[in-house]
Amino acid sequence: MMNELTITVSGNLTREPDRRVGSASGRDFAVVPIAVNRRRFDKAQEVWVTADTVYVDLLCFGHTGATALSSFKKGDPVLAHGRLSLREWSTENSSGTTVCVDVDCIGHDVSLGVSRFTKGWVAYDPDRAQDYDPTPRGVGEGLDGDARTGPDIDADADGVVEDDEQADEVLARSA
Repeated sequence: MMNELTITVSGNLTREPDRRVGSASGRDFAVVPIAVNRRRFDKAQEVWVTADTVYVDLLCFGHTGATALSSFKKGDPVLAHGRLSLREWSTENSSGTTVCVDVDCIGHDVSLGVSRFTKGWVAYDPDRAQDYDPTPRGVGEGLDGDARTGPDIDADADGVVEDDEQADEVLARSA
């Protein structure tokens, strides 16, 4: 459609892709959670530092979702293109907004490593993006931290990775 905001994002998976079921349709889809880090060179320290981090949920429907579940794992670098949206969520104890991309196409970012393509077809019925509940899993259930970032990545309240070494480790795992 002409009036939709499309975007291409590149980032690393913060946890394993998640198979979900649409609340209205009951159909399967995949959520591929990524962290997009903006890095810059700090001349004073002579090191690369993470300026900020944005967490994005890539929503993959139809055969793309089924294939994403089989193709990606935590730490993988991915490129995705699709329609951008902001989804608000709330529970009794908290609320927030999740950045989402309704994915048209997705794949490994081969500028950061080698990927092998295997032909195949995995499918389940397509679903719609409005069925996605963006509330992070574990929010309001007594779990510590934001479930989207996973236990290996510490971020401050603004979502910025606090430890440059952790950011480097995530990038190194993808290489």
